[in-house]
Amino acid sequence: MTDPQRFQDSNVRSPDYYVARTSVRCWYCGLPTWLLALALPHGHETLEADAAPDGTARDGSASDETPGVHDAEAWQRAGGSAFVFYVQQLPQAVQDRLTQLSRFFRLSFSEATLNSYWANHCEHCGTLLGDHELHCEPDGAFMPSSEAEAANIRLLHIAEPFAAATAGYALEPEFFGSCAKE
Repeated sequence: MTDPQRFQDSNVRSPDYYVARTSVRCWYCGLPTWLLALALPHGHETLEADAAPDGTARDGSASDETPGVHDAEAWQRAGGSAFVFYVQQLPQAVQDRLTQLSRFFRLSFSEATLNSYWANHCEHCGTLLGDHELHCEPDGAFMPSSEAEAANIRLLHIAEPFAAATAGYALEPEFFGSCAKE
C-alpha cells in the first residue's frame, strides 16, 4: 500500500476508515450521550514496533529517511479490523471530519493519563469519558460482550485516507462483524 498521507509520527494508516458511533450513560451525570471511536478495516497497516521515528534505521544506523517518516519495510499489513484509541495525532482532514460529526469528540488533556488524546466528552455535562473505560473494560462502549451489544455500534465508512499516532490498538475486536454498517 502506498502511504496515503506520509503523516509524521503515524503508527497506523489506511486508505479508508470507519467512525464508530454508539451511546452510553455518562458516568458523571447519568444522562445518555453519544460517543465516537475510530476503526480500521481489514488490510490497514501498522508500524513495526521497533521502527524508529527519529530518522534512524531499525538497527540504529543513520538513515536518509525524513525524520518521522518511516520506510516502507517497517509497515505491516494487518490481518483484521481494529479499533484505535488514545489517538494523539491525526491529519487535519480527519480532524475536520470528526469535528463535523461531533463537537464532543476532541483533543483533550487527560489527568488520568497525563497526556492529550482525542477523547469523548459528555454532551450534557462536558465530562471527559476516558478511552480505558470505553475500549479496555469488558462491556465498555467499544468492547461489547455480545452480538446484541455490538449491534448498537454503528460503523460509518469514510472513503478517505487515514493515518494516526495512537497508543491504543485492538486488533480483531470481538463481535466487530456484528456492528451495524451505515
